[in-house]
Amino acid sequence: MSHDGQLDFYPIVKKYLDRLLGEVVDGAITYALLRLEGSGVSQTMQVAANMLVMERACDFFFRHAAQLSGIPLRIAERGRKEFPLKINLSQKKSRDAAEELLLRLLEAKLDDFMILTDTVSWMADDPPPNGNEYANEVIIYLETLASTAQQILPIPVLRRVLYGVLAQVSEKIVGLVLSDSVKRFNANAVTGIDADLRLFESFADNQSHLFGDTEDSGASELKMPLLEARQLVNLLMSNHPENFLNPVIRETSYNKLDCKKVATISEKFRDSSDRLFSTFGTRGSKQNPKKKSLDALINRLKDGS
Repeated sequence: MSHDGQLDFYPIVKKYLDRLLGEVVDGAITYALLRLEGSGVSQTMQVAANMLVMERACDFFFRHAAQLSGIPLRIAERGRKEFPLKINLSQKKSRDAAEELLLRLLEAKLDDFMILTDTVSWMADDPPPNGNEYANEVIIYLETLASTAQQILPIPVLRRVLYGVLAQVSEKIVGLVLSDSVKRFNANAVTGIDADLRLFESFADNQSHLFGDTEDSGASELKMPLLEARQLVNLLMSNHPENFLNPVIRETSYNKLDCKKVATISEKFRDSSDRLFSTFGTRGSKQNPKKKSLDALINRLKDGS
């Protein structure tokens, strides 16, 4: 760069800076992350936070190279604005790898708590008054995590991590009801899962300042990953589950639900509803409207309608 000539060498310098940062440095960090697989959440969280510092350092390299090459800073910055994706890719692999590793560790922690779902009573005579045990344990962990993470992680990273964790919670709840380990369940069990989801939604409300321009939009954004579980519970608690078959209603209220999953889960609910909705003795022959609607839903879904 100290060569005093007419050669326009900044494009060459920038090309090799791209390779240095995008291949050599990024590759070395990604390799180092592979060795952190057995590390704790706190250490991995610190690495994820450090990636933002590394990105800022890379920004400095590009600006400094432009300055040494005699390129006005405004022109160099204009190039960054015109091609932000290419520049951001310099550390994208290692940044994504750090966040993915952190999420895997957090998901493993959640899996430990989900073992407590063995205590859920799927044919309970009464719904659990304060939600199920696993949900309370997960909430305690999430609140501790959020409190610690806010002191370490940059806000954009924290948002992505919390979003991923809550998506895992929703997936686990739906997967649990869908699994072979749950043969039958009744309305009280659904009410219990509803209480669990309310705990997670309340947690999202409390973290709303991390998302969006307003607290309302922030809370809505953080509740998004819980939608599949929430829509499933809403459908099972609905007095007219057959409305799921209406394309307009399905798009507005149940757009995260898969028809095959709904059919399988509804059949388990129907099994228990025989006792829940039946009339006593021989009194009356009129079928309960909700059970009738649920039966219609199951039959239509089986027919592929």
